[in-house]
Amino acid sequence: MAVDVERTMGNYRDAGNLKSRVNIYRYRKPDFDLEALALELLPDDLRYVLDVGAGFGRYTKRIRAERPEAVVVALDKSPGMLAEVPEPAMVADAQSIPYPDGSVDAVLAMHMLYHVPDVAKAVGEFRRVLRPGGTLVVSTNAHTDMAELYDLWNRAVAAVPGAVGYTGTTTVAHFDSANAPAYLEAAFDSVEAYERRGVVAVPEPGPLLDFLRSARSFFACGDNEFEDIVRAVEQLLADHFAHHETFDFNKESVFYRCR
Repeated sequence: MAVDVERTMGNYRDAGNLKSRVNIYRYRKPDFDLEALALELLPDDLRYVLDVGAGFGRYTKRIRAERPEAVVVALDKSPGMLAEVPEPAMVADAQSIPYPDGSVDAVLAMHMLYHVPDVAKAVGEFRRVLRPGGTLVVSTNAHTDMAELYDLWNRAVAAVPGAVGYTGTTTVAHFDSANAPAYLEAAFDSVEAYERRGVVAVPEPGPLLDFLRSARSFFACGDNEFEDIVRAVEQLLADHFAHHETFDFNKESVFYRCR
């Protein structure tokens, strides 16, 4: 299952698209704190951390605030994603991390490995840079995550002649709860899983349409077809909200602590 690097890099040229997607989770119940979970899974004797695929620095900033004794370095392949992250930060590829063997206490890889073409190579790099006894914290989505939202989009695509569907589900399936354990267990002796489930109950169409537009690069179609898809989603949502107070979809994240 190949990753379309061009589509991925286009979507993450800056932090705007990712922020639009993260924003919708303010409607999630229960409102679980993923950053707190990551902090909980990190070792107590934390001195040096790499946040790989750091994006706009959600986890980097939180760890720096709550574990000030540690040096937390943000790494991301996209310079634009790191624009809002204070130093130390570095443009780097997860498949070739510019750090010596055994040099860090912990590595974070938060919801990013499904964008990496060679997952096994990246996991091997995480293992290489960790000191003996170090900790890797990885997160991804459940295999059936957000099925209701993707079904909405697929129904809209089916209503547009010649339109091609959303490729983001294929991207996430590159590394999700169905295959993540095998990748991680190949490199680490201990792999523990922690799940967080909730329902995102969105009270109006706007945030859903913002989410859709933020994923534009993952629709393999032209601009005219994409705008037709957006209009089809608008109509489907109008029909839905005529009978329901919210549009609900399940959201399940899985964290792995590897040692």
